[in-house]
Amino acid sequence: MNIPMNKYFTRFFLLLVAVGSLASCRESSKIPAPAIESVPLIIPVINPQKSYFDYTTSRPSTNTIKASGASRPVFEFVVNPSEGYAEIQTVEVYKSIRRGTILGPRVKFRELTSFPATITIDSQEALRDLYYTSPIAPTPANPNPTAPVAALAPNDATINRILNGDAVVFTFEYVMKDGRRIILTPLSTSSGSVGAPTGTQVNAPYAAIAEFRI
Repeated sequence: MNIPMNKYFTRFFLLLVAVGSLASCRESSKIPAPAIESVPLIIPVINPQKSYFDYTTSRPSTNTIKASGASRPVFEFVVNPSEGYAEIQTVEVYKSIRRGTILGPRVKFRELTSFPATITIDSQEALRDLYYTSPIAPTPANPNPTAPVAALAPNDATINRILNGDAVVFTFEYVMKDGRRIILTPLSTSSGSVGAPTGTQVNAPYAAIAEFRI
C-alpha cells in the first residue's frame, strides 16, 4: 500500500514528538524532589493562675501602686519545643504590644538555651521598651507625622498608656546548632509597623499572649 508523502511526514513528526516527550520524562525523573524539613514546634503553656495582666493594677502610675501597697500583676508561661529540640541552640523570645489587631515593633526579651524554660514577667517589665507604632518618615503630605507612642509611662508619676484589651504578645525564633535561623514571624516593612512580627504564629496557641483586662 502506498502512503501519501504528506501522511508519511505527519506520522514521522508525531513519532519524533513522542520520542522527545519520553526522553523529557526520563530527564525530569532525575530531578530530586524538594527537601522537606520539619522544625520543632513551640506551643507555650500558660499558667492558668497567671494567664493575663489585671488592668486595674497595670495601668496606674508607679507612685500610686507604691502608695496603695498593691503589686503589679504577673504573667507566666513555659517554653518547651516539641520533639527535635536537640537541634536547637537558642530560642529567641520577643515581645510586642498589640492594640486591636495591630502589633507594634518587636523587642528581644530573652534567649533560652535549656528546656523546659519558665518565663515569669510582671506587667511593668512586659511593657518596657514597647511602642504601638514604628517611626514614620516625614513626607510632603505629612511633614510632621505623629511620634510613636510608648506603652510604658515616661516617669513614676504618670499612668501607663495601655487600654483595656491591649496585650503583650510573646513570639519566638530559632537558632539551630548548625548556624541556621528559623524565621517563624517575618517582620513587617509597612509604614508605621516596621519591625512588627507578622504571620500565623503571632496568634495563639503559637504565641504567648498576655492581655490587659479587668
